[in-house]
Amino acid sequence: MSENHELKKLFEGVVPERLDEVLGLIDTHSAQFRRVGDKSGFNLDAGAYGAIQFTQRSLEQLWLFGFAGLYALHSFSGVIFLVKCRGLKLDLDEIDGLPAQKEENKRFSKIIETIKGLNSAESEYDFTWPAGIPKPEEGRPKDTEQAAVFDLVLMATAYVFLHELKHVIFESEGNAPEDRLCEELECDSFASEMMLSKTQDYSAKSGYPEDQVRMKRSISIALGSAFLAVATPPNNLGGTATHPAVHDRWSATLGKIQLEENDFYWLYFASLAIALLKHMKIVFPVQMVVTYKQLAIAAIKALEEGI
Repeated sequence: MSENHELKKLFEGVVPERLDEVLGLIDTHSAQFRRVGDKSGFNLDAGAYGAIQFTQRSLEQLWLFGFAGLYALHSFSGVIFLVKCRGLKLDLDEIDGLPAQKEENKRFSKIIETIKGLNSAESEYDFTWPAGIPKPEEGRPKDTEQAAVFDLVLMATAYVFLHELKHVIFESEGNAPEDRLCEELECDSFASEMMLSKTQDYSAKSGYPEDQVRMKRSISIALGSAFLAVATPPNNLGGTATHPAVHDRWSATLGKIQLEENDFYWLYFASLAIALLKHMKIVFPVQMVVTYKQLAIAAIKALEEGI
């Protein structure tokens, strides 16, 4: 079933300043967004003849991961801020001794395991929706934090679809890189560029501060990129013949983010990455927090060394 009209509304809401350009690319390269029948796994990819196929279940996995991002902030952003301000070392073992910290960690791990359960269920009817989390079809929640998750997930979803659109463009033009790993990185770069390069135009028309627009969109890209650590089978985290290592994709994506080194974006990514590392039982070394950006980069290095 073609969902081009629905995707048009998504892009109109997320990147309105580039809507005509995106729709022109979809038309020129005969891209077709198709929601297909339910099946296990994360299924959202470009296939033959311009088809970008996805399941509702895959979108729901990304939706739930948006709440994992929120829980990671609850778990780590406050303590990261505190140790940075006081010139202390960030020690995850010591942090576990703080009141309610273990419960926060458990809540994060539970939502990750819930996503994996949704991923692996034989049928969508075998999955019980987690209590306390609204379903995406219910619309934008009234709760402030949940509304923020709603916005970020919509933007992250647009980012993922833009990545797949670039695959379609490569196929249509017959100029895809010979190296499949390079193609994936170029598709990531294309999606980021479409999201970020004309934020000034959007800001001028909407009246929203350009730095806030760029920060929020950058966080959504971080959310989409971090999701790779959950959607990718554990034995493929270090890369395959067709997909780069997750840590390489994180590094490439973060390398294009032009935000001040203590911007909230870096705190968000560092909190989410550290929460994922802890859940995956990958050691994150004790260290001083000089900047949030430094901490985010350290988390990527820890993933690289720990997989």
